[in-house]
Amino acid sequence: MTRVLSLDKSLDVLEAVFASNGGIGTRALAKALDLNVATIHNIAMTLVDRGYLRQDPANKAFLPGLRMMLMGRHPACHQSLLAVASELVENVAQRLNESVMLAMVDHHRVVNLKYVSSRQALRVHEPEDVTPISYCTAVGKLLLASLDDKDLDRYLAETHFEQFTPDTITDPAVLRRQVETIRETGCARSCNELEIGVTALAVPILAPWGSIIAGLGSSAPTLRLSDQSQIDETFVELRRTADAIASAWQGDPTQLSSR
Repeated sequence: MTRVLSLDKSLDVLEAVFASNGGIGTRALAKALDLNVATIHNIAMTLVDRGYLRQDPANKAFLPGLRMMLMGRHPACHQSLLAVASELVENVAQRLNESVMLAMVDHHRVVNLKYVSSRQALRVHEPEDVTPISYCTAVGKLLLASLDDKDLDRYLAETHFEQFTPDTITDPAVLRRQVETIRETGCARSCNELEIGVTALAVPILAPWGSIIAGLGSSAPTLRLSDQSQIDETFVELRRTADAIASAWQGDPTQLSSR
């Protein structure tokens, strides 16, 4: 039982560090977890020694470590997310009767994990590789919002912004402001930016500590997705499914049934 409690505390520390914005110190961790400072210090330093956390030498705050980040990029990450999300994505596509995409960012590329095309005669077909056009798609812009500032700067500096339509955003400063808005609101929208007459909406799938781990989006001809009530209904369905995917991926099997 002692080992179980110790492991439980260690996981609490790990999750609290990942939930913090810009790192968290020993005393703040102790207060947040209602544990004494010595216990927190011992656990955190053990995690630092093993590479799961790192400590800022200047302010002594704890931050996610390289080993944990590398584990998060394990190929099984994609497979496990797709395994729990596949049926849920198909179900929401059926309810909306529109095309739906599940995607992740991996090493600065947008990985299309699953795409379900609408059954309607007039429907949107998403390209296989979304990476070059992330700046003018809803899922792409949502995943840009998951990047830290350094990676976003790199993307804006290295990307060739092609003008697909008069509404395509090609100004990096404008795109940056839109990404900041997406971070604040938790949703993304693209209307006539990649192709005239196509509208897309997207929402994030969140990790337990609040960061974006994937994006779930739906695209449709603008004539079917122009009314605000239709847009609101689509966002509700996407958010409900995104929450179910996040819960199921974190180990709640009840989220896998009849959705």
